[in-house]
Amino acid sequence: MKTLFKDATIVTMNRRREILQKANILVEDDRIKTIFQGEASGDKVADRIFDCRGKIISPGLISAHTHLTGLFQRGLWDEPSFESWSQKSAATERLLDFSPDDIHLVHSAACIELIRHGVTTALNMFSAPSKDTLKCVKAACQAFADSGIRGILALAVKDQAPDNSAAIEKRQAVEAWAEQAREACQDVKSFGARVSFALAPSAPQRCSDRLLIACRDLADELEVGMHTHVAETRNHAQVGRELYGEPIVHHLAKLGLLSPILSVAHAIWIDDEEIGLLKCHDVGVVHNPSSNMKMGSGVARIKKMLGEGLAIGLGADSVNAATTYSIFEQMKLAVLLPRTHWGAEDWVLPSEAFAMGSAGGARALRLDAIIGSIEEGKKADVTILNPSIALTPRNALVDELALCENGNSVETVFVDGNPVLVDGKITTVDEAAIRAELADMEPKIARAKNALLQSR
Repeated sequence: MKTLFKDATIVTMNRRREILQKANILVEDDRIKTIFQGEASGDKVADRIFDCRGKIISPGLISAHTHLTGLFQRGLWDEPSFESWSQKSAATERLLDFSPDDIHLVHSAACIELIRHGVTTALNMFSAPSKDTLKCVKAACQAFADSGIRGILALAVKDQAPDNSAAIEKRQAVEAWAEQAREACQDVKSFGARVSFALAPSAPQRCSDRLLIACRDLADELEVGMHTHVAETRNHAQVGRELYGEPIVHHLAKLGLLSPILSVAHAIWIDDEEIGLLKCHDVGVVHNPSSNMKMGSGVARIKKMLGEGLAIGLGADSVNAATTYSIFEQMKLAVLLPRTHWGAEDWVLPSEAFAMGSAGGARALRLDAIIGSIEEGKKADVTILNPSIALTPRNALVDELALCENGNSVETVFVDGNPVLVDGKITTVDEAAIRAELADMEPKIARAKNALLQSR
């Protein structure tokens, strides 16, 4: 199948950060075959043609840290601390006791929201229910496959009480988990190359050293990436120091977990030496400004990390910890948040924020060989925007995309050369049916919330 996108303004995000005017993209199957300006000679060979006059084509955006299961708790808990929010959110999820069908429904809705905001790739840090774990993993991956989005299922694990020093080191539990993770990895592979697997120790302080080392070794064995939370709150960093007698990143280095296959979310409460260690080991960092703000967690030193050359991506986190699954929103907040705290030398520029939502996210997840920019030979993951009034006049396109766009301009989205949104309509799944099923879940959620409040 050959697809031609004609006469667009193309934000390439290649190394030269070129913006091409009145340019064309010829896609063959799942790859970008050619990018050219002038007459669209591909008209004669294309199976389908999209007239993009007056429109903008950007790389598909990347949410490098999400919790898609959290969608059902959107707006549910607005707590004065991360700890109280975390306890209530986890308790609500336990009360609801989701089935694989529930997991599929919630993830399908989240995928639709991502696509509608121009996101073509998402890492889903997934805490599978203890019952039917493998069935729930398959259900989450099935939502990726059905919606057409590019997904990474990062299987979360922990073996000690959240954020305290009471270690629970059970040899059989770690070994049993490792075997289950091997099975999950094989199951995920059955969904094809567009859906991939990663290991996700929840956070260092929530995992025994034995479990962290098991994750490291298993990631090497399975040849998959790793993803974790690091120093999301001041308390997390302090607990880490109490557990290890040193900062968390130093401890991870001693255990051999720092490597290019690792990406870390948040990384707010880390010092210069820890930033240096992340850089030395080529670890990716994922900035989540909306959840950091909503949780009152702090302000990550992103400008410092960019200056050190770290690969920085953006994450929408979970919508119950933040707001929406929009990476455009993360770009805007990445620019605005540091300006409320620091001087201009620590401000993130709009162009840097846009890069973080595209090429930077690909780098952080080690997918930059195939996605993150519009270049010949790369996967055909593209977002087409029909500019709303918020993007006019077009004085500084990339800056305006980062600061002014909210997803309303997103018109058409391709992933792997396949249309998943065309002219504002999801093409892969029945969006109306999914929304209706999700609405039917509201009474069940309300009962769980009331039961939790009455128990306290």
